[in-house]
Amino acid sequence: MIEAESSVGILATDSSDRRFQDALSELFTGNGTIYLVSGYFTYQGYLSIRDDIVSFLERSRDNELIAIVGPASDQFSARIAHDLWSFDDHDQVQLYKQPKGLHAKLYLRDGPNPTCIVGSGNITQVAFEYNIELNVELTRSSIDHPDLRPFYEWLEDAVAASQPLRRRDILGPVQIGSSFVNWSNKARLLPLRNVALRVVPVLLLVVLLASVFRFV
Repeated sequence: MIEAESSVGILATDSSDRRFQDALSELFTGNGTIYLVSGYFTYQGYLSIRDDIVSFLERSRDNELIAIVGPASDQFSARIAHDLWSFDDHDQVQLYKQPKGLHAKLYLRDGPNPTCIVGSGNITQVAFEYNIELNVELTRSSIDHPDLRPFYEWLEDAVAASQPLRRRDILGPVQIGSSFVNWSNKARLLPLRNVALRVVPVLLLVVLLASVFRFV
């Protein structure tokens, strides 16, 4: 782990001494509240850190996990929510939805030696093993350190602006509908010709694939 007050640590996929997936797993070795904000959160990505999450929650009932996700079918796997809820016996897990085109990637643990990871990496197996990602890791002595405080305040605002994720939000048709709304809103910001040539075919493909592979 990076020592407190050290320089910024660069995290890559598999071409550096410090991998993004390893740093994300290591967040759960400390105590406190962990915030996960990931524009795309797939089941395979979740499985890569599931044991770390379970150990973190079992280690202390004061440990909490707060996640903000995009509820659309192409952004979030319903299996993740069902699994987290199934072993959350002490109300330590809070899931929130942010349907307005969530694209942020921010991972933070408060408590002793708080750590923040921010960059391009989503919680997906593709980000862990294939994509060229660039993330930075900061560990400081206090969450009030000026390097960390802005990220923590952003998270507090993001949670306040989000809504609790409900079981009906992750029903297949509802998630596909969320995908359709997202892509429709994006299409409104593009010239009509771009929409016709690019967005419409992609939207139809996303809806088709989401209906087939919505549990992936």
